[in-house]
Amino acid sequence: MNKRFFWSLLMASSAGYAMAILPIVGPQIRIDPGNGNAATNENSAASIDPLGLEIVGTSNDWRSSGGTEIIRMAVMVSNDGGQTWTDFHVRPPAANQSNVEGDPMTAYDNRTGTLWVGAISFATNGGLFVARKNPGANTFQPSVQVRTESGADKCWMAAGAAPGNTNATRVYISYNRGTWRSADMGQTWQGPLSNPSSGIGFLPRVGPNGELYMAYWDFGSNYWVVRSDDGGLSWNPRVRAATRMDTWGTQDGSRFPGNFRVPPFCTMAVNPINGKLYLVYFDTTNIVNGQRNVDLYMTTSTDRGQTWTTPSRINFDANPPGDQFFPWLEVDRKGQLHLAFWDSRNVVQNDNVTNGMFDNYYMYSGDDGNTWTEFRLTPNSWNSNNDGLNRSNQFLGDYNALAVGGNWIYPVYTSTQNGNPDTFTNVAVDPALAPDSFVVTQGVQTGGNLQSLVLSDNSRVVVQARRPSSAALASSEIESKVRSFTATPSRIQFTAEIACTGAPARMRIELFNYSNGQWEIVDERDATPSDTTVVVTIASNASRFVNTANREMRARIGMHDRGVTFVNWEGRFDRLEWLVTP
Repeated sequence: MNKRFFWSLLMASSAGYAMAILPIVGPQIRIDPGNGNAATNENSAASIDPLGLEIVGTSNDWRSSGGTEIIRMAVMVSNDGGQTWTDFHVRPPAANQSNVEGDPMTAYDNRTGTLWVGAISFATNGGLFVARKNPGANTFQPSVQVRTESGADKCWMAAGAAPGNTNATRVYISYNRGTWRSADMGQTWQGPLSNPSSGIGFLPRVGPNGELYMAYWDFGSNYWVVRSDDGGLSWNPRVRAATRMDTWGTQDGSRFPGNFRVPPFCTMAVNPINGKLYLVYFDTTNIVNGQRNVDLYMTTSTDRGQTWTTPSRINFDANPPGDQFFPWLEVDRKGQLHLAFWDSRNVVQNDNVTNGMFDNYYMYSGDDGNTWTEFRLTPNSWNSNNDGLNRSNQFLGDYNALAVGGNWIYPVYTSTQNGNPDTFTNVAVDPALAPDSFVVTQGVQTGGNLQSLVLSDNSRVVVQARRPSSAALASSEIESKVRSFTATPSRIQFTAEIACTGAPARMRIELFNYSNGQWEIVDERDATPSDTTVVVTIASNASRFVNTANREMRARIGMHDRGVTFVNWEGRFDRLEWLVTP
């Protein structure tokens, strides 16, 4: 499918923001055209830092059905930031295939740029299977059977640093039978490590230092979190993260409009900067006009899951209130929170109506979850009766999806707005663009990495000065690149935090002018030993600094001697940011 997105700001509701820089959310895009009008539901999605160009989405998919239901895992792939998509089936090895292959899952590894998809084949010869997408590939490696078994249910996966070794990757799958681990990018698997208690919706997440966390619901009133410090060989004692006010079973949907089940799974994410944990779930707040009011709640932990805050309600609503449910949470490389969920607020309806009306929403927090802004993604409320299935009860899946990669956000969701279920996304972007890459163009790098240029903190890219070959060149210099969301910005504001331990020196900022193919000096001043924040605003002909072919922007920041170069000084580069106005 070739479908190019054009940027527009969707209607947003917010609270507590003053002059906040909010994501820009693009229009709705269908990403599974190969499905036609067949049933589809239950999404998962993943993308990778820092570019966010590669995205995978998955779903249960009925396109192969004839007289009987045949379910496959559909995989949707984009390698150009969501502009174009292809979709196809990924199946287990031939010996493990069946007529029901579902409960899809995804994982990402930012270190290597690798993406995975997987699911369960529901048969005696079935079980968990996984396939890997190598960086830049349009297809997946042959599927690997993790374990042949019957009775597997509700799997999720995660990847991240190995314990104590950020230069190695571990991949994990958690489900009702335990947790599997792989040290070779999913080619072979070891386990399973038994679950700490009975439950369902076992969700693994990996912390910045290789800590493995798993959140789950115990079929009753509690959500639990456990941690492994040895890469999934053992669990520490489980900790109750939250206690529900209302409890219902996995097959129960009576608290919601419609005739489909709504199992109360939780979602959890880890802040990649400081390791903070965020757990979001949905629960009944109260009864209004005889109808249960279900809301989203969040609890957090700053001590690796040992203690948790009192849960707080985080969603907006209407009067009378609707229900918010099926949340999925991710935290980006800046520590910003992104949440996708389903919502019934836009149509006043009772819990016992057979056909419920729903919308899909995306919610954002730039202040650690203290305040939120929400975006309605669907143009109109859709009907749960249009599930594409001929069953006594409706079925719309059991969970929702959202992926983040670099400056980009991809909620992936099911909507029946066209009379049958389809899979959609809205490509969103943080307009305060952090760098996608950088190189040292003069000097020797002695500290820092790309993440050092993302936030204003004490982590810096440090470049020791070297004598240049020409007096016109810098002694300590970096060049950084980023991909814009528009080739025709009306305004660009470039911010750099810079320091220099040597004097005399001049700090110079240059942006690459694609119109004439030359670097253009946009700021120059005396260097200082402490951080100096330089803000450059381009309000006229800003598009000259954007490559029209790929929307790339380049900046060069250098320290220039005004005398003899001394090799014992260095340039220090902290936060770089392009704030782009469409």
